Amino acid sequence: MLRQRVAVVIVGLAGLAGFVLLAVPGSGAQQVVGSILLAVMLVVVIWTIVGRLGPTSQPDREREALARDEFDRTGEWPTE
Repeated sequence: MLRQRVAVVIVGLAGLAGFVLLAVPGSGAQQVVGSILLAVMLVVVIWTIVGRLGPTSQPDREREALARDEFDRTGEWPTE
């Protein structure tokens, strides 16, 4: 749990640093680094969202596979 919070803080700080680097006038390299930091933050956020949503469907798939096996064996779809 603590490890996850530390990761969230690090990603948040990287995104904030990227935003600051893009907001402050500077060289082209500064803009590139800011863009990269923001892109990394967005990728991590999207990856986290997909990671949390993805595994929720796995129990449903397993339950349906068991129901199909039951149907193949008995010819009737299970009630639960």
